[in-house]
Amino acid sequence: MPGRHISAAALMQHAISLLAGAHPHPNPRVACVIANSAGEVISTGVHQAAGGPHAEVLAIENATGPLDDATLVVTLEPCAHHGRTPPCVDAILASGITHVVVGATDPDGRVSGSGIERLRDAGVEVTTDVMVSEVEAEDPGYFHHRRTGRPLVTLKMASTLDGQAAAADGSSQWITGETARTDAHLLRSRSDAVLVGAGTLRLDDPMLDVRIEGYAGHQPRPVVVAGSGELPSARRLWARDPLVYATRPVATPGGEVVVVSGGDRVDIDAVIKDLGSRGIVDLMVEGGPAVAHSFLTGGHVNRLVWYLAANLAGGQGRPAFKGVFATIGEAIEVEIIGSRMVGADLRVDAEMSGV
Repeated sequence: MPGRHISAAALMQHAISLLAGAHPHPNPRVACVIANSAGEVISTGVHQAAGGPHAEVLAIENATGPLDDATLVVTLEPCAHHGRTPPCVDAILASGITHVVVGATDPDGRVSGSGIERLRDAGVEVTTDVMVSEVEAEDPGYFHHRRTGRPLVTLKMASTLDGQAAAADGSSQWITGETARTDAHLLRSRSDAVLVGAGTLRLDDPMLDVRIEGYAGHQPRPVVVAGSGELPSARRLWARDPLVYATRPVATPGGEVVVVSGGDRVDIDAVIKDLGSRGIVDLMVEGGPAVAHSFLTGGHVNRLVWYLAANLAGGQGRPAFKGVFATIGEAIEVEIIGSRMVGADLRVDAEMSGV
């Protein structure tokens, strides 16, 4: 046991702190630390990319000296199956490590306790469920996807302080300041896909990519909910191989068209299920008022990020999302979990009640 100078929970907290910036899509974010018998960290590892070494393997490779008296602490249960890389359990057993501390059990059906079972069958002492909530909070999309088969949906909205997504003349660039827009690009960098509606495609000609100076990491897959209408051909997005969901076959200069039922409107539930089957773990929705309304009223949003700009548009602008509720009792309830200033604007984070 690590214990003379530092607890298993403290070592797990150290491992969790290493996860910042890791996005090994479509794999989970995993970090590992190895401590000697005095509880001193002698090696660390973070899984950085699918197909690359897993966190446990990196930590073992980075360690010096014998490990038979060491403790390996890992945020997620070690895998016991062959994927792009060999099982992490094999590397742990070969290292001679006799004590492993696991944060969360892996809900992936290929693992789901089998890694822990193999270690215990081989005589390794395994401590489980250490800081589970904190571990899952670092990668909520992965745990949600593996348990439901669906991506975790984050709706990103930007509006004036009085709730307008655009001015009376339709202009919306830019409602928020540069700092808030950079923050929104950070959200994109942590998403596997970014979704907009056909209206946003027509009006804004978006790229839906991450544009941060010096950023060279993962780029999300663009997604367009098109409905039954024609789509403009002269748009930059077609060069980025978007997924296009429509109610009938439509011609596009690029990307893949997926036909889903729903009359004149795309079945949003079918879209989410299809994205989940494609390994999309974190979905960011950036559409305009119509798309926001469809996702919110359909109960498809898990998290909400709302940027409130330090300006007012008055009552003639375009509301942030469509839909009029007859009574206040029909309003959609959210749980505000945080707020902070981003430059001159306010960011509000919320979770959807009952989702």
